[in-house]
Amino acid sequence: MHFEPLEMESKKIFDDFLTPYPFIASTYNFTNLYIWRNAQNIKLHHSDKALYIMKEKNGVPYFIPPILKNEEDGKAAYDLLLHEMDAMGMDRELKDADKTQIELLERLGYNIEYVSDRDNAEYIYTVEKMSSFSGKALHSKRNHFNNFIRYNEYTIKHIQESKEECIALAEKWYEASDKTPALAHEFAGIKELITHQEFFNLVGISVFVDDHCQGFSLLEILNEKVILNHIEKADRSISGLYAFLAKTSMEYFGEGIAFTNREQDMGIPGLRKSKESYVPEFLEEKFIVKFH
Repeated sequence: MHFEPLEMESKKIFDDFLTPYPFIASTYNFTNLYIWRNAQNIKLHHSDKALYIMKEKNGVPYFIPPILKNEEDGKAAYDLLLHEMDAMGMDRELKDADKTQIELLERLGYNIEYVSDRDNAEYIYTVEKMSSFSGKALHSKRNHFNNFIRYNEYTIKHIQESKEECIALAEKWYEASDKTPALAHEFAGIKELITHQEFFNLVGISVFVDDHCQGFSLLEILNEKVILNHIEKADRSISGLYAFLAKTSMEYFGEGIAFTNREQDMGIPGLRKSKESYVPEFLEEKFIVKFH
């Protein structure tokens, strides 16, 4: 198997295998993979029947389950992947598997065990609740939203009308951060996504306070069921702005869509607290699978 780096041109391959996008999770979303392609050294190999994706964590390569055009090709695809793992001296292990993929492996007769990977479970919310902050559980978010609109003069623009201002805000946000390698990769990804917003089929809004861009969101409608929240950045000193962005983005783009995916927390305590504070409808589980 010959693996090549993920590039913008790779989108055609993903569109061929994943149109319409069949998942709730962002695991195979091209835009998401593209943002982190350098951080995770993402590479791919494909045939006319299967798409294979290899990533790295801390310099150690691993695979996620291949994408199949037809389930009947599953045995051949997984046998080939296991042979490749053996040839590379890797453990026979997959990450980011979902329940349907585990069920397929069991139907195909593989002897496997699996464990839930909580740090990579994705937070799924209803668009209705995120666009209204209805209910007792979201009372504090309603208050934050109301505080923002009460004390600020603001203007909302579509992302395509404010690309340069949003990139400048992302840079300001990054410069004020602790500049970890992950944040550096994220900032580079944000610049590319905003610059090529139409190519990636992204939507989003920016929020101007006193004529300065102070927050923006980047989202992607995955299918008729799910809208994915890729990026949300705001000036932390402006009370309620993050809640305003989250709610208003759903008001603008969530009509007719059941769920919004705000992705995983990666085990980061502050990020987990933030995502849990919006009270997810459920977590889309991911699993680590070991073959015996």
